[in-house]
Amino acid sequence: MGGLWRDKAASLMCVGLAAPFLDDRTRILLDAGVSGVLLYQSRLDRPESVATLVHAIKAYAGRPVYVAVDHEGAQRSPLQGGFTRFPVASRLGATGDIELARSVGQVLGRELRAVGVDMTLGPVLDVATNPNNPIIGERSLGDTPEIVSKMGAALVEGQQSEGVAACGKHFPGHGDTHQDSNLSLPILPHGVRRLEEVELKPFQAGISSRMAGMLVGHILFKELDSKFPSSLSRPIIFGLLRQKLRYRGFLMIDDVDMGALSRRFTRKEIAVRGMASGADSFLCARRPESALELMDAIDDGVERGTVLPERIEAARRRLTSLIHRYVQDPGSAPDLSTVGQVAHVEILQQCGGGRPSLNPKPS
Repeated sequence: MGGLWRDKAASLMCVGLAAPFLDDRTRILLDAGVSGVLLYQSRLDRPESVATLVHAIKAYAGRPVYVAVDHEGAQRSPLQGGFTRFPVASRLGATGDIELARSVGQVLGRELRAVGVDMTLGPVLDVATNPNNPIIGERSLGDTPEIVSKMGAALVEGQQSEGVAACGKHFPGHGDTHQDSNLSLPILPHGVRRLEEVELKPFQAGISSRMAGMLVGHILFKELDSKFPSSLSRPIIFGLLRQKLRYRGFLMIDDVDMGALSRRFTRKEIAVRGMASGADSFLCARRPESALELMDAIDDGVERGTVLPERIEAARRRLTSLIHRYVQDPGSAPDLSTVGQVAHVEILQQCGGGRPSLNPKPS
């Protein structure tokens, strides 16, 4: 049994579910009190399968839990058969059509809402300024801050208008790196002026569009913080994002088991620094059990005075606000007629997507 602060810390965890069914590992984590489940790398071949899985997660929890997906387009999504196919973001960005981007966001939100999904880890708001970037590339909407800003904001507005939260990534900008943060820690020399002119503009546009969430990447911006990556940096999260950009929404740290963090910091350091930085949630996608270690570390941090209780409470307030606004009740009947309909296919065909895996449904 956990203590009071361990139980509260549990609610700040989002864990990955790689199986196409509710497995025992995820049941244990839901019992422990986690509030988020990411459908991670599973290839769910039918909307009915997704709706069944999402319902199982929420019904088992017996309390509000958000279900999220990485649904970026092409093959970077666990949602395959039956859903309208989205192209890579660069194809949408190349159209420069803001209204099309808003319509694409609406299609995305409508189909995810239909199967009970509450949040996407997206859109990608990184500006692809480095052609040698090994991790962003076609995932970006473009190579200028102007195109990424206007198209990204329209995607956010369209998606959230259909009741699905957007969690833009990877703040404060992963587009000019030449390292893959899955493997090592990218280091960039950019100062605040460069960030303001390029990297930050799409995130500012997302904030103006009332984007519900922000995913913070693992990047060392030496001019802002020479010791800690953005995901653990108080000058970047609290100083830049919370104070300067006045972002008041939900803020999640990218996967704690990516090499950029796990090869440099202990779970205790990640927990303590993450809370001190101003983050609200920790993503534990690759190794869901990491959530248990973080919960213990946060609980111990409160005991030792290295984690402030008020930081946990502030994070929980933002989590509660997100859940209240976007999380669907497990008793809601899915409307699968929305998924893969002809009207959706026709919209996505305008930017190189739209081919359904199954026969499209009439609109």
